[in-house]
Amino acid sequence: MSRALPNLVKTMANRRNNPNEYKFGRNHHVKVKKGKGKRNNQNHRAMSSFGSNNYGNDTNYKSIDLHNSALHQAKDRIKDELRDAYSDSLPGVKFIHGFNNGTAIRDWLRSESFQQFIESKKMTANIWYNNEGTTNVSFGRTN
Repeated sequence: MSRALPNLVKTMANRRNNPNEYKFGRNHHVKVKKGKGKRNNQNHRAMSSFGSNNYGNDTNYKSIDLHNSALHQAKDRIKDELRDAYSDSLPGVKFIHGFNNGTAIRDWLRSESFQQFIESKKMTANIWYNNEGTTNVSFGRTN
C-alpha cells in the first residue's frame, strides 16, 4: 500500500500542473487542423479572389435581404438575383442573411455547391464577406 500512494500523489500533481493533458483523457489530446486559406472563427474557408477589383468594397452592390426566408426560398431568390445582376452588368450582390437564424443560408452561400452553381452558369465571381451577417458575390468580368 505504501508504494501505490506515491504514484497516486504524483498523478494528481500532474493533473493539477498540466490540466489540458488530462481534460479528455491521456490519449485524447485536442488536435488542431491546419489548412490553406483564411478562416473565420467558425472554420468556414473564405474563398480566394478571382482578381475582382471590387474586393472588399460593396458600396455599389445590389442588397438582397434574406431575413425571414426559408433555405429553399432563399436559394431560388439568390439564383434569380445573381442571374439578373450579372446580366445587368452590376459589380456584385450583397446578401444579408443574418448570423443567428441565417446560418443555413450563410453556409450554403459559402459552400462548394454554390460555387459550382456559379461556375455552371459561366459566371466569373468571387465570394467574400466582411462579417458573419452578410455574404458578397463580386463579378469579375473578362468581356
